Parts: sequence; structure tokens; C-alpha cells
Amino acid sequence: MYKYSIFNNRKVNRYVVWIMFLFFGWSYGMMNQSTKQLVYYLTLGGCGLWTLYILFTLNRKIKRHNVGIAVDLGMDIKELNENDMF
Repeated sequence: MYKYSIFNNRKVNRYVVWIMFLFFGWSYGMMNQSTKQLVYYLTLGGCGLWTLYILFTLNRKIKRHNVGIAVDLGMDIKELNENDMF
């Protein structure tokens, strides 16, 4: 039970990430990738191409980030998928 509370505190909420991305272009920073976020801003979202790429891949990146947190905590991924924790 202790692992679930740590996971819930550390995981990224997909709705918050989407809102931050749509209004501020902030997505990588929420997933502990500040350097990539800085490059994204400096290139103005890759002149729009990087922005289009993120629009289609953001959900997958959020899930991958949350799975990484679960693996670090030693949690059972199958059980988390069944409980729709991602």
C-alpha cells in the first residue's frame, strides 16, 4: 500500500500535462526533462514541427514516464493496468 501512495504522488497527471502543453508549451519539464524543454522553447517548438510531433505522442510519453516510476518502485505493471492507474 505504501508503494501506491508514493506512486500517486510522483506520477504525472495526463490532464494537467495536456493543459500545460496547450497553454504554455510545457510538457517535458513536468516529466523531469528540463533540458529538452529548454531546447523546445529555444527552437520555438522546432518551428512547429516538434509541436505537431508532441501532439501525437504526448499520451504515450506520459504513460512511459509513469511506468518508469512504477518500475523504480518495484510495482507490478499488470496490476496497475488492471486498476487503470496510468
